Amino acid sequence: MVDMNIIQRLKDPHPILLDGAINTELSRQGLLFTTQEWLRVNLDAPNVVANIHKAYARAGAEVHIANSFASARHVLEAAGMGDDYESINRAAVRLCREAVDEVADHQQWIAGSLSTYATGHDRTNLPALDILERQCAEQADILADAGCDMLALEMLFDVDTTSAMLNGALQAGLPVSIGLVCTRDDHGQVTLFGTRPSMLAGHKNLLSESLPKIIQTAHDPDRLIVSVMHSELEHTGPALAVIGQYWDGLTGAYPNNGHYRAPGGWDTSHGYSEQEFTHACLQWVDCGLNLVGGCCGVGPTHIGTLGQSFVPPRRADHIP
Repeated sequence: MVDMNIIQRLKDPHPILLDGAINTELSRQGLLFTTQEWLRVNLDAPNVVANIHKAYARAGAEVHIANSFASARHVLEAAGMGDDYESINRAAVRLCREAVDEVADHQQWIAGSLSTYATGHDRTNLPALDILERQCAEQADILADAGCDMLALEMLFDVDTTSAMLNGALQAGLPVSIGLVCTRDDHGQVTLFGTRPSMLAGHKNLLSESLPKIIQTAHDPDRLIVSVMHSELEHTGPALAVIGQYWDGLTGAYPNNGHYRAPGGWDTSHGYSEQEFTHACLQWVDCGLNLVGGCCGVGPTHIGTLGQSFVPPRRADHIP
């Protein structure tokens, strides 16, 4: 079988299965978010990361997000790890590639993660937009050179931040997933979730207003995948429906399961089952979704159950 690039595979009528969470799987093993051990795990505990990737490959995932979510320059420098910046990012890709190639008998694609994570989960620690764009370009170039097939921009919450990161990431020449975090307000309107401290108090980033602006800033829309990620299961479908009104290109979704639990863990005690997750995802697939998987709290069993349930999609006019 001739290998396909990721865009060719995404355009196939059969949806592509993304993996699930890395960070919440790490937290289950005691590597809580924001700790030094969490930031350095690619270098200090590579087998832990590799085993998570292997579990997703065995579950049937085809696209795997490398563990570079928290590896931006501004994060690592603030933690005193600036000298390890490039090695941590390159190790994320190498570990992922070696792990999935070891256990999978089908073609695998690697996505490098670039996120809005800032030190301590505090966005006041994000750099200015021009610096953020330059840092994204630098990190994207490292991840691409290390062997990524695509890039995943994650935890995006407004037009300006998304546009800056997107313009930086696209310079690497790879396809880019725009990972929008979405919710619904009391009136049922879909909004982007999260703010930068400089934003006006009470301002709502309606997805219907923000998405056209984001798309317009992209100089190469043919390389974009517009995704809903890190969002509640019940909010993901409505967000995809809004996206469908403004975007006829590639789409993706990888929702959460459970909730953040301070001081750096994740609680799935009131989450959804593998069957509930699969049922929701298959409705989106039936409407033409190209890429589907899970974010925080979604593990290998969820991905395995979903993968076993895939059928060729039937397009519909409405996403539930």
